[in-house]
Amino acid sequence: MKKAIIYSIGNELTEGLILDSNSKYLSKKLKTLGYYVLRIETVPDRLDILSERIEIGLRDADLLITTGGLGPTEDDLTREAVAKALGRKIEINKEIANELIERAIRYYGKAPESVTKQAMVIDGAIVINNPVGTAPGQLINTNEKTIVILPGPPAEMIPMFENILHNLRTHDALYTRRIKTIGIPEAVLMDEHKDLIYSEPKITVATMASYEKGVEVRFTGTIKQKDSIDYIAKTLIERLGENVYAVDEDSIEDVVYKILLDSNLTISFAESCTGGMISSKFVDIPGVSRVFKGSIVAYSNEVKISVLNVPENILKEYGAVSEECVRIMAQNARSIFGSDFAVAVSGIAGPDGGSEAKPVGTVCFAFSSRDFTNSVTHKIRGNREMLRRRSTLFAFDIARRGILEWLRLVKNTKE
Repeated sequence: MKKAIIYSIGNELTEGLILDSNSKYLSKKLKTLGYYVLRIETVPDRLDILSERIEIGLRDADLLITTGGLGPTEDDLTREAVAKALGRKIEINKEIANELIERAIRYYGKAPESVTKQAMVIDGAIVINNPVGTAPGQLINTNEKTIVILPGPPAEMIPMFENILHNLRTHDALYTRRIKTIGIPEAVLMDEHKDLIYSEPKITVATMASYEKGVEVRFTGTIKQKDSIDYIAKTLIERLGENVYAVDEDSIEDVVYKILLDSNLTISFAESCTGGMISSKFVDIPGVSRVFKGSIVAYSNEVKISVLNVPENILKEYGAVSEECVRIMAQNARSIFGSDFAVAVSGIAGPDGGSEAKPVGTVCFAFSSRDFTNSVTHKIRGNREMLRRRSTLFAFDIARRGILEWLRLVKNTKE
């Protein structure tokens, strides 16, 4: 297997001002392409350090990927550092420079002279188009080694990297399937289905349990093992039924969105302890306005009463954290927004506010359709942030299961 090194470049990274998310994404991708990531380095915007690390990297690995340092300012030195390490010339590409100038004038009304710095291309490099930002990337082959230079913003880096996957794929490229589950503990899942999960010794099995994503089972092997991996994944999905909420790259919110879109249906939310986190995750999906009507963050009892029309006697008798309360919240949210479905959540996020009957971590959920309303209570462990994120996962899960149940009901009624 070939070796790779990732360089995350920028003073803002070495000074701890921002987190490096690019390396996480690249590491996962490189594994499937057939690379072993030897190391990940965070490097400041210094020409001497950068060029030295590139030189060392070329001795140690087959592929080097840099992210960051491609802007127009004086401290953006990645191009110069790579050119220095390779002993190659670097010049301004006039065609790219003119395009950058025209784009700057179109967006900002003027073009600073420094913008042409982003048009500097290393001798022999293949230019990688940037469909989102201004700084193009570069791909350089030298002595059977490859260097890929990419910008730092993930929104720019990711689509650019995706466009050059065919340039990097090796004979050791891997094939992976990811099965994402909820509602079944990791130990139970792996024990009850070990006959299937471990049926092919040469296929690597890995599990990952997360409070905000559930339990994921990942199968990895060579491209030659694709059929075997697909069979195991398909069979496991059939066994687990609705406990599988997504496969491969999809998230649970993606799945809810796609079900609604395919069925021409809509949803709304009524949130208390999650404080808008459910809605925020949902609107991260491009085009979600086609299925999402809106949300009410009813954090206080006063808002639950005045906006969601929860009767005071319900709150007095059962409390805000009760299935009786969230059922009414969901039903009235659906009515207020005119949506086909609604999900409501109310819980005790802590660290205070719990009782013996309802300890911190008690969260109630409800799903409402025009034909039925479902509700459930979960006891969630963890700190306040963990509780809110896990509650968001459960909210999408009750939505997913409720929508599927309603679709089955409609289908059976028609038959």
